[in-house]
Amino acid sequence: MKLSAFALSKLTRETRVALIVAFLIALGTICLNAGWRAAGLSSIMAAIAVAAAFYLLVVRPSRIPRDAVLTLRLAGTIREDAPRSPLEQLRSHGAPTLFDIRNALEAAASDNRLQAVLVEISTPGFGLATAHELHELLRALVAKGKRVIAVIGGDQITPRDYLIACGAGEIVANPDSALMMLGLSAGSLFLTDALNKVGIQAQTLQWKEYKGAAEMFTREAMSPELRESLEALIGDCQSLMTQSVASARRMSPERARELLGSGFMSVRAACTNGLIDRAGYIEDVRVELEPEDKPKSRFIALGRYLRHLAYTHDGRGRPRLALIHGLGPVVVGEGPMAGEFFSGERISEEIRRASRDDKIKAIVFRVNSPGGSAAGSDLVWRAVREAQRRGKPVVVSMGDVAGSGGYYVAMGADAIVAGPATVTGSIGVVYAKFSVPELMQRVGIGLDVVKSDPVSDALSPARPMTAAELAQLNEVVGELYSTFTAKVTEGRKLDPAVTEQVARGRVWSGVAAKARGLVDELGGLGCAVALARDKAGLKAGEEHDLVLYPPPNLLSALHLSAAYSEIPWALSVAARLLQLPERWTPALLSLVTRTGALLLCPWL
Repeated sequence: MKLSAFALSKLTRETRVALIVAFLIALGTICLNAGWRAAGLSSIMAAIAVAAAFYLLVVRPSRIPRDAVLTLRLAGTIREDAPRSPLEQLRSHGAPTLFDIRNALEAAASDNRLQAVLVEISTPGFGLATAHELHELLRALVAKGKRVIAVIGGDQITPRDYLIACGAGEIVANPDSALMMLGLSAGSLFLTDALNKVGIQAQTLQWKEYKGAAEMFTREAMSPELRESLEALIGDCQSLMTQSVASARRMSPERARELLGSGFMSVRAACTNGLIDRAGYIEDVRVELEPEDKPKSRFIALGRYLRHLAYTHDGRGRPRLALIHGLGPVVVGEGPMAGEFFSGERISEEIRRASRDDKIKAIVFRVNSPGGSAAGSDLVWRAVREAQRRGKPVVVSMGDVAGSGGYYVAMGADAIVAGPATVTGSIGVVYAKFSVPELMQRVGIGLDVVKSDPVSDALSPARPMTAAELAQLNEVVGELYSTFTAKVTEGRKLDPAVTEQVARGRVWSGVAAKARGLVDELGGLGCAVALARDKAGLKAGEEHDLVLYPPPNLLSALHLSAAYSEIPWALSVAARLLQLPERWTPALLSLVTRTGALLLCPWL
């Protein structure tokens, strides 16, 4: 019998392994009969090794007992997807990603082998939109009848930690923890006086009045426009928190709002006020879920459960949806080897490859980016439009932040889904240049320049731009703004006057963005996948596979790029003060050390 490659692809994993083992045994038998003892024994030993390895490494770890408890720990930095750069892969130690966590929680809802889900929360490193998405996933588990227990550890329980936890059916907190019921805040450092004292002059351009990213270098306090936009953003996010807590903890919105802004609270007081069910420790909960007369193999860690899902999954013949991640500050080419960045060249090529792949029926583009390079953002926007011209639907799912350049890459998609607390919009352009002639004079540094034209050293840090140079550059930045808003008008099918009202550099919450036509739906990645299915023409009930595109590969991550051996201490501290993910710092450094107009910083 002759098996074609297509026929082999239709066989189950177990059958393929069995065929390999049978072939090796048959080959070994033939060799032994022919008198080739060494070759025959080697072939038979190889068959035994293949069978044993398959059982020990694939079959056995993938089995889970009935009435199992899925355990999940949310702590520290949790990435959206697997890191691509070699340095980040080594640092991550194979830690689960948000993609893994979503897959596990969605599968757990319909898994009859799972009796309960135990979630340990200890200040995970993501924003409010992701916290709300996890909150909704836990609530979906509870609605399906699963017992879900959240255990909050750590000295301080932040509003973000609590939002995730109250999606569970039961909340347990360490007795010595304290709830930081401080509401929400947003602010900015203002460095004008400090820069003047050390002899650094900042020249900035912003289009338009709400684009406050550079105000920190030229003002001593927020402009009225920046304050207005941040107050609205904080108000929307606080309303979301209030509604979520009130619904989950079965209290009135007024009571929930009062408690969320009540200040510092002990766990005992939180129990009295109905925010927490009881004080306790993770070990106590494990004992409760694991009676003494039952084996301790009942607890299933996330990694083991994911192996179980992979082993039992049969995706043969299913239509595929490609999931492409655009994460971190946008750069044109490849960014630093450390940290998280959004390469315009790489992401645009991935979108093109997916659009040419006949197995891919639609593209889900997950964006979590504060913006960055205008040119890099435009490359991705163009790739999205090319995919649409090829008949491949593109649906964007926004994470914690998708503003400025992060919105630019999304605005041409067939549909945009944002979380209610996603920070988006910031449709504008900002430019900043720093010059240090006074500082150079103070420390005794001289400079002599030979130039072909009067403007040849316009970008030199040794002198500020002249008024004429700044006016000329302002025209260029204005053209970038006009291009940006024109593409928003086209992609979102808005009236130009409406686009101008929602643009001008202003940030919006996901809720406000939907009300103004900047996004189509509110929800998480699951909502975006459902929209992509619909636009791909998949029938109700027809199963699909959501595949990372391209598949994670260590060798593909070994690109040639300049690596920063150390993140400057000052920039790292600034990133922390501005509440930015530290993994974005190297890419931000890369942007700062280059000249050019940037679509940057929607959080300011």
